[in-house]
Amino acid sequence: MRTAGLRRFIAARTISMLGDRAAETALPMILLLVTDSPLVAGMVTASNTLPALLFSLPVGHLVDTRERRRLMITADVWRAILGGGLAFALLTPEPSVTLLVGITFLMGCGDVLFSVSSHAYLPALVPSTRIMRANTALEAGDAAATLTGPALAGLLVARFPHPVAIAVNAGSFGVSAALLARLPATGVPRGDEANTDGEERTVAAPNRFDVLAGFRLLISERLQRLLQLACLYTHLTAATAALVVVTLCVQMLQLGSFRTGLVLSAAGVGGLLVTLVVTRFVEHLPWGPLLGGSLFGLGATFLWLATADGFVSAFLAVLCMDACSAFAFITAGSVRQVFTPTALLGRLTAATGLVNAAVRAVAVLSGGAVLVWLGARTTAVVLGIMGLACAVPLLVARSAREKIAGEPSPVP
Repeated sequence: MRTAGLRRFIAARTISMLGDRAAETALPMILLLVTDSPLVAGMVTASNTLPALLFSLPVGHLVDTRERRRLMITADVWRAILGGGLAFALLTPEPSVTLLVGITFLMGCGDVLFSVSSHAYLPALVPSTRIMRANTALEAGDAAATLTGPALAGLLVARFPHPVAIAVNAGSFGVSAALLARLPATGVPRGDEANTDGEERTVAAPNRFDVLAGFRLLISERLQRLLQLACLYTHLTAATAALVVVTLCVQMLQLGSFRTGLVLSAAGVGGLLVTLVVTRFVEHLPWGPLLGGSLFGLGATFLWLATADGFVSAFLAVLCMDACSAFAFITAGSVRQVFTPTALLGRLTAATGLVNAAVRAVAVLSGGAVLVWLGARTTAVVLGIMGLACAVPLLVARSAREKIAGEPSPVP
């Protein structure tokens, strides 16, 4: 991407994501070392995800009625201050569990605000002809952070005092805020505002005070329903895939912990391959077949995983699985940003985020029981068949034949 503003936006997201990935690994490790209690580690970690279920809708309304760049900066400053407070709290030999839960909960509120604001801000930064490449670059940063963040966390916890890893995360938010401060402001979205490509959508002008407007659009518009079908499946598989893979590798293939870890690492490789190679060649194709094809591929890789008989086949299946998943996330996010009215994008993002978070929570809570009941191979088969079924409406729907990008743009 050539614009300096987009480079700053991607850098800000990647730096803060790297800090997040390191903290997600470091915080449970530190709590186990300090308190020797998995229960405390689980409570503190869970408190960070609870705000997505509680506050997504009011946050979406806020994003649609306030300047979005300012909200992102506010969220970063908020998380940097709280991250510093969390690091300070961990200096004590016996930190207060209530204090730790409270701080991580408040940081989770900042996470929700930043996530919704950044998704709604991106279409104002790039035209629709570039939106898929922009999301691809963001996904590449996420994949890189996912690959390197846990290793960074292990290094920081092993070599430095415990609060240092958390302080690094707080510092990443500060760097992100400084980069975002140099981006252009977008102004407050208006009810009659068009998307970045100047095309009007045939959607009734939204009521800016309607907190549930995102849900109403999600239910009433076929395009949004098709997208949400894809999102439900991709979030379901994202929440359950790791447990299915670990169970299969350890209990059935008997690969051992090291080779099982290598199989899981294939996910990052697959995501990076897609973000670096595939998406730039397909952004001018109709979005329905693209998204349907990625779901079909994702379902097929679960069926492949169910037949895996050793390390190589499991590794390749997981690599292809994450490649299809990453491509689905990029495509669905790009379509939603291009074809959703600007003044509704925050509330729609929040509504879909709430639904997706609920699906992930149910999948995580029930995944172990399902694996005990069906076994890893049968569970993979069920997930595969679900993917093939979800792909069909996207592949055949005439309303899904529009292109994400308009006129082709030269490859940078």
